[in-house]
Amino acid sequence: MNNGYVIISDAVDKKIFNEIIKIFEKSFKKLKILSRNKKIKEDYELWGIIIVKIIEKNKVYKKFLRSTKLISFLKTLLGPDVCALGYNSIWINNPTNKNPVLKKTPHVDAWTGTSENTIFVKLFLTDVDKFNSVTMYPGTNLQGLLPVKSRTIDKNLNLKFTGINLDNIKKGDLLIWHALTLHSTTGHSAKKQRVSFTTRFTSTESKFSSQERALGYETVTVGPLNQIKRIIGNDNLQPLRTYGGHVGSDKRLKDLYDLSNYNDDIEKYISLLE
Repeated sequence: MNNGYVIISDAVDKKIFNEIIKIFEKSFKKLKILSRNKKIKEDYELWGIIIVKIIEKNKVYKKFLRSTKLISFLKTLLGPDVCALGYNSIWINNPTNKNPVLKKTPHVDAWTGTSENTIFVKLFLTDVDKFNSVTMYPGTNLQGLLPVKSRTIDKNLNLKFTGINLDNIKKGDLLIWHALTLHSTTGHSAKKQRVSFTTRFTSTESKFSSQERALGYETVTVGPLNQIKRIIGNDNLQPLRTYGGHVGSDKRLKDLYDLSNYNDDIEKYISLLE
């Protein structure tokens, strides 16, 4: 709360993390080969977009969103009703890459449509060094929405904030920050590539920005109060729907609602058909 960011180690199950790494490395290797053969251009921003779509289509993505330690921490920050917003990113900070999109100056994510109710979660797929890390400006989240001009802090205001280079981040760490926290890309390493997978989370009970509504969301957890409403049947709390009968929810909602009494493994059935 005070700093506007936190680093968490070992928040993602190793098996899940290794699956994500495997998808990235396999996809990146293929893209490199295609680029060397002149079939596609070397565009790390585009490659990140392609790879993140591959991850999202894989079963490991849902597993990642529901990582036990991650969900526990998200509930602490957001409450029991957590959702993952659309528009995930893979950032490939490569020594040869000169794309300014991948080398961001100090900025606030709320400037580009993220609401103040949202937090960012960046999973590092590689270690970082002092040249290619992320720089955070502690406490800037408590200054309100910083004024922007030409995609950076309005220089006419002569605001001074002290940044911290997070060069202690290790492969598998999560960097979590608030949408109002000022931060930037530290720069490029001369030798090492830095790769990260960024997602956004908020509460389904919070106000969404127009961008967040347009990009959609996936519900990850439902709190007990909303589970009660689901069992009753609707938000109007019409009485006696379940009186004398089965108290539960739809099979399709088994993973979200603890009050579901169904034990059928839907994913197992689907795998038998694929």
